[in-house]
Parts: sequence; C-alpha cells; structure tokens
Amino acid sequence: MSTTKLKTKNRWMVIAIGFVYLWFGALKFVPHLSPAEDLAKNTIHRLTLGLLDDQVSIILLAIWEVGLGILMLANLYRRTAVIIAMAHMVLTFTPFLFFPDAVFGPGPFSLTLVGQYIVKNVIILAALVSIYERKRVHVGQAQKKQGDGNVVLRKGISLQTPLQKTWSSATKNGHWPVD
Repeated sequence: MSTTKLKTKNRWMVIAIGFVYLWFGALKFVPHLSPAEDLAKNTIHRLTLGLLDDQVSIILLAIWEVGLGILMLANLYRRTAVIIAMAHMVLTFTPFLFFPDAVFGPGPFSLTLVGQYIVKNVIILAALVSIYERKRVHVGQAQKKQGDGNVVLRKGISLQTPLQKTWSSATKNGHWPVD
C-alpha cells in the first residue's frame, strides 16, 4: 500500500475518533445527558480517592474529551493527542476493577450494557495505536577530521554516548578506561 493511501486512511481514522471524542465530551457538559456520566463520576471519584468533586470531575472530563476531539479534527499536535487519548482509553477500563458488578453479567463471559460500552474501547485503543506516529530520527552530517588536517563530512548517526564510545574503543584495544 502506498504511503499516500496509508496517510489518507489514517487521517479518516483520526477524524472518526476526533468526532466521537467531541460528541461524547460535549454530552458531559449538560447534566444527565450522557449515559456514561454516572460511571465516569464514580470512576473518577475512585481514581482521585474522592479528592475531586463529582461535578468538577465531569466538567474536567468533558473539557479533556472535547479538547482531544478538536485537536484530532484539526490535526493539531496529533502525536500528543494520540498519546493522551491512549492514556484516557486505558483508564476507561478501570471500572472492571472498581465496579465488577456493574460490568459483568450473571453468566460466564457475560457483560452488562456498561461492560459492553467499555469493551468497545478496545477498538478505539487499537485504532489509536495504529495511527500513533513515532518521532523520526533525522540523519545528520558530522564532520570528521582526518590525519592530514582535511575535514570530511560523513552521513550517519551515532547511537552511543561519548562515554560509551570511550569505553568500547578502550576495551577493544585491551585497555580498561580506569585510572
């Protein structure tokens, strides 16, 4: 698959996730409009050990989600937004630990509607992982002085620190770099 097609597909995925974040976050600004409001309040209450008021926590979550949605839709700070969204998605699974009765149904592998609401986040998390972009390492040019005094440019990057270079070159020659 060409790089252009992959970038286009990734862009559509970012737009879709941004739209969901914007929508779900906006619902949380209006009391009792979001079906996940009570679950979110109870989870944040447990995560913050009750130090954060429930009304404040739901507004902060709404700001968090709407902000992520806007960043993704506008394609701003994409890498940072994806990292923050991944952290958020991981935290959405904490009700499995805090409120198992609200998540699991009576039968084996059975989930309540709340549990299904949480499990669907696996898809969002997988999409976030697939659109995550690592920082690129740019190959620079380094100058190397030759024995005759001429300076030669060479391309490449060294992954060793100066101390590692000293240690490895000294041990290759049979000398230990110790006083």
